[in-house]
Amino acid sequence: MNIYFLPIFLLALLFSMCLTNIVRHHAIRKTILDIPNERSSHQVPIPRGGGVSIAIVSCLSILTLGFLNFLEPRLVLALAGGGILVAAIGYGDDVYSIKVRWRFLVHFIASSWAIYWLGGFPILDLGSIKLSLHWIGSFFAVTGIIWCINFYNFMDGIDGLAGAEGVFIGIAASIPLYIAGEYHLAFLLWILSAAIAGFLVWNWPPAKIFMGDTGSGFLGFIFAVIALYTVNQSFVPAAFWLIIMGVFASDATFTLIHRIYKKKSWYIAHREHAYQHLVSLGINHLRVTLSILFFNLFILCPIALTSIYWPQYTIWFISITMISLWLLWFGIRACSRSLPAS
Repeated sequence: MNIYFLPIFLLALLFSMCLTNIVRHHAIRKTILDIPNERSSHQVPIPRGGGVSIAIVSCLSILTLGFLNFLEPRLVLALAGGGILVAAIGYGDDVYSIKVRWRFLVHFIASSWAIYWLGGFPILDLGSIKLSLHWIGSFFAVTGIIWCINFYNFMDGIDGLAGAEGVFIGIAASIPLYIAGEYHLAFLLWILSAAIAGFLVWNWPPAKIFMGDTGSGFLGFIFAVIALYTVNQSFVPAAFWLIIMGVFASDATFTLIHRIYKKKSWYIAHREHAYQHLVSLGINHLRVTLSILFFNLFILCPIALTSIYWPQYTIWFISITMISLWLLWFGIRACSRSLPAS
């Protein structure tokens, strides 16, 4: 392991932890607070915008790794350039409540910027099936990044959940990269996990600060871009990323489809996600967060890693995972409707 790695990792962790506390005091002083309402899962005003520490530490780390020639310049430009845009509009929304159309425009610009530097998304490899997407692949990739930004935001609704998911994704995705000899990419994910963990110290139930749109949008963007880059380079298959991000992607997607079917506004805050139904049943934030984390560690991660070594069964791995997640989503909602909250 390069001598720079451990110092950078520890600096990212400590800097994020200290910076989050500074941001927290600033948010309290400037009354940048998340006020509880009928759609909230918390009872008292909580400072928000704490994700700015994740964005700052991550971008500084990405630029440092680029300066040390550990990352390709085009990946640095895609991650840092687009990430700064997404974090900036997110922080603006945390402070001033920016309209949806302006947030979407910035997300589109950031996603297009990233795909330009990544060179598009020409081929989708699903093991036994390879699809040549040509220029349409870039459209799907931009759409995918925008959706990842937003579903990560939708799933940031209870203490510790989005942060714990981020640490899990970072560490889980580093495993196949490290095995494949892509040590610098693996270390990038470890640093991202360190930055998130530093924030998570203050966001762990009961939360003292929320990451807000600043952090959730930034993490969704960063993970989507790294996923597309590693898939393009044939380092990690697309199925792996779909599976390890399965809980967030499925809950947000199934809930969105359900709301559209019921002719409800998809972009308005609500409490209809499966994890929110668990809270409404009287299960506290810590137990919900830990349950999802354990499900990721002991169910999704082994399936995702197995899918790498059995590529001929990729479609089966994806199908079984998504059907299982849908049944879980449906079952939680059914229990929430039939049982009184405790």
